[in-house]
Amino acid sequence: MNVRYVLRVRKPLLYLRLVETYLSILLGGRPLRYVDFALDYRCNLRCEHCFATVLEKPKGARRMSVEDYRRVAGECMREGAIQFSFQGGEPLLLDNLAEIIACFKPDRNLISVTTNGTLINEERVRYLKKAGVDILTVSLDSGIPAEHDSFRGVPGSYDKTVAGIELALKNGLNVTVGTVVSHQNLHSEGLRKLVEWAKEKRLLVTFALAVPAGRWLDNRDVLLTEEDMDYVFKLTAESPYITTDFEANFIARGCGAAKEILYLTPYGDVFVCPFLHISFGSVFKESIGEIRKRAMRNRYLDHYHGKCLAAQDREFIEKHLSKTFGRKQLPLDEKDVFSDEVSEIS
Repeated sequence: MNVRYVLRVRKPLLYLRLVETYLSILLGGRPLRYVDFALDYRCNLRCEHCFATVLEKPKGARRMSVEDYRRVAGECMREGAIQFSFQGGEPLLLDNLAEIIACFKPDRNLISVTTNGTLINEERVRYLKKAGVDILTVSLDSGIPAEHDSFRGVPGSYDKTVAGIELALKNGLNVTVGTVVSHQNLHSEGLRKLVEWAKEKRLLVTFALAVPAGRWLDNRDVLLTEEDMDYVFKLTAESPYITTDFEANFIARGCGAAKEILYLTPYGDVFVCPFLHISFGSVFKESIGEIRKRAMRNRYLDHYHGKCLAAQDREFIEKHLSKTFGRKQLPLDEKDVFSDEVSEIS
């Protein structure tokens, strides 16, 4: 969690919960920190790396209702979660986004919305502020408009996204930038220009590491090499405006999957990471606490792994994540993915 953004938020009850969280950690607790909800997979862009289509279930599949979100919010808070993020698809396409956000007690939690930024206007900014949104995480992948537009699949999206960021900032919303980095673009002029622009705006840029999933399914070419990762960590060490999820944890640096992070699909499936399309349970059958406890018995998830399992750990990708490749319908159940390690995770 970036303290700089938390301190911009005027929520006394959030600060009280933060104190309680750190006291819990001092007493040996392992609180959940962040829960990411994909509310719907509809989107107005056609991104090169999108994984929405493989996670979308057939029409008629049970989806989470407002009451389900309210119940799950309570379960997550009892596990310690203080930050809730809402994404898609494109969440600004939803008519009931504010109603869902209200389930997560915005007066005492940090609320963020991840958007491609193209639909931001004055009315939506007022709507988001009234709903209690603290941070907009806006996807922007290059400082060269044509590169961003090509990656996002729609001409003109760069200009709309940048205009949306400017409008959000003008109206007092905190903004962070989410950027996908791959072996191909890490050293590019487009990424350099993007980072320079973000520094000028004093915006935090969070690097999302390329993963062989979605439309990049089974694409090892996009994966960052060891040398690439050395460069990424050099950038994060040198600049307060560049970060990865590894630096956001409460307790230790590294992969926070299950320990501090969960991701839920619109259908109630619980992942430990948006990029590991492996279900550890359903909120329609079990509580968040029960699902998280089982996930944390997995030998890959019981500690702060030094590599991103989905993007860096080649052994994990080949041995386990590859089982999700080529499937017509995801997620896979964790028992099917880790069937050869039952004794280690039972």
